[in-house]
Amino acid sequence: MNTSRLPLLLLAASGWLALLVTQVAGAGPLRVTVSVAFLLTCPGAALLALARPLLGRRDHTGDAMESVALTVALSVSAGVIVSEAFFLSGTFTVPAAVTALAAVTSAAALGALLTALLTARRARRGPTGRAH
Repeated sequence: MNTSRLPLLLLAASGWLALLVTQVAGAGPLRVTVSVAFLLTCPGAALLALARPLLGRRDHTGDAMESVALTVALSVSAGVIVSEAFFLSGTFTVPAAVTALAAVTSAAALGALLTALLTARRARRGPTGRAH
């Protein structure tokens, strides 16, 4: 397996692992740590990975810090949107919200992986459309 695909595959699985931990682990530090880590980073990281090709390449030292800030902001925003939708429908539960965020995270991460694979395939073909 190509190692560049592994982070996106792990990101796609992260929500389902967090959901599993919230269901299996009792109320304790493991459950809280895994849940908070997922909710603050994974949905935003997946959405950012999906949007990164649209943002284009930038070359300056602030990229890492900007990416971390944007990741957390996107994660919190996704969590608020999902929670608000459940609250407005009167059906909010933590497992339902985590399931929805896991689905969003998986879809965005797998979409980013597909985009990367298609971009690499196009680059190998070149401008004429034939393989090099």
